[in-house]
Amino acid sequence: MITAPQVRNSFRLLVLAGTILGIQFFTPTLLAQSQGQRIKEALLQEVMTVAESFSEKRGTPPVIEAYTGQDENRELVGYVLTTPDYPPEETGYSGTIDLLVGLDLMGNITGVKALDYQESHRLVRGDFINESGFLQQFVGRNLGDELLPGQDIDGMSRATITSWAVARGLRNSARRFAVAYLPDSAVAIDVQEQTDALQSFQEMSWSELVQSGYVKEMEVPLDSTGTDTAGLTLSIAYMGHYRLGELLIGAADYSNADRTASGMVADGHMMLLGLRGRTSQLQQLRLGAMQDDVLYPNTEDRVVFAGTGNDGKIKDQAQLAVALFLDPAIDIARPFSLLYDTSSRAGDFENYVGVEYHVPDEIINLVLGRPSIVAAVTDTDDSNWWGIGVVLLILAALALGLRVAQLVSRRSQQAND
Repeated sequence: MITAPQVRNSFRLLVLAGTILGIQFFTPTLLAQSQGQRIKEALLQEVMTVAESFSEKRGTPPVIEAYTGQDENRELVGYVLTTPDYPPEETGYSGTIDLLVGLDLMGNITGVKALDYQESHRLVRGDFINESGFLQQFVGRNLGDELLPGQDIDGMSRATITSWAVARGLRNSARRFAVAYLPDSAVAIDVQEQTDALQSFQEMSWSELVQSGYVKEMEVPLDSTGTDTAGLTLSIAYMGHYRLGELLIGAADYSNADRTASGMVADGHMMLLGLRGRTSQLQQLRLGAMQDDVLYPNTEDRVVFAGTGNDGKIKDQAQLAVALFLDPAIDIARPFSLLYDTSSRAGDFENYVGVEYHVPDEIINLVLGRPSIVAAVTDTDDSNWWGIGVVLLILAALALGLRVAQLVSRRSQQAND
């Protein structure tokens, strides 16, 4: 017979076990922090093996400096950062994934270690991020690399979302670090040029983006007669660069859309379609594009969900958002049209509505890597200024000569009259 004291003792043991499990599985950040404090030097050495000493975390945003040598002979060889110090963090399957990242002075990755994560796979696979060999693929990569799972690196088996979150989180945090600590590096200059190119768009409201023509709106009738006035409205904008995507629909929704598309679409530029009205009536096979009178019908694998319009410029402007990937044959540097088939049978395109779209020049320069006129002049080497000055003087002389010739001709004609 079980006595009351035995019941109480059993209950106490259950409470104690539950507390231990709760601490282990529901407060991993606290454990990671205490563990990090105990083996901090070992962790830092793991991601920056050439260093002999490290500073305290400091600076804005905070970073740890890595050195070789001692005292007056000490030499800076790199930095170590933790991704939570460079928000916003990328979200994995179950939450954020905190990384420790080592970087040399050229922006090359020297090591990566997962400090804390709560991915569900961890319960059955253990510390699978650190033990899978996945992180070793980043070593030697530069911050300017895209670091896309499935393209630049191999993802972890049965952990696509986690692989994407680690890669994107590492890349974005490290690029923010480069702007702050390696301002002369190629990647920092590239990030700054992207920021400059998008500055005017960053300052515009959604309505101003519509007025500028960057966002186009198309009314879609939902019956074959074209008389349905309670149809669907599509807000259309180019979104073929991650900075544009984050600006338009927010970092989380863009990352999710980009991640989903990476397993479906091999090429083609991304367009944003914001949906208002009878959104459930949208038929993907009725979407299409046209350039130079050539029709490019859409296929179902080139459209992915892109959120509910809760973030970015599109917030409160659409009920749903989807990303449409253009046919790779379309040249985004020239005008093209987006179409919606209104024929009785989807995909016939006997009847359709459409809007012409022109990607702004500053976006073309950003996406295709073309230098702007301002950047080209600003980046010109000082040794070339003499040549530029001579060319400008010649052009000015030619213009002056043409003007004098025009005046002489005019006076001659007046004298003859």
